[in-house]
Amino acid sequence: MTRVPIPKGSTSSLVDALSDRQFECLCLAASGLASAGIAERIGISPRTVDEHLAAACEALGVRTRIQAVARLAMDARAAGEPRIFLP
Repeated sequence: MTRVPIPKGSTSSLVDALSDRQFECLCLAASGLASAGIAERIGISPRTVDEHLAAACEALGVRTRIQAVARLAMDARAAGEPRIFLP
């Protein structure tokens, strides 16, 4: 899994708005994995991954997973946190 320096409970309120699984799915999406790849990596169905990502998008007030990843990155940067997603 992609290393994520911002833990749950950090200064980023957007991160705290997500469940652990939603955050995990977004991190893996940020690393370039499609739903099928995320599902295989964490042992759930691709449909469930899509549901987690949709719920994360709703919680973050965005429409797509790309926007969700960007929103988290912008929030982390504004909070002075290190990069949220590492290559």
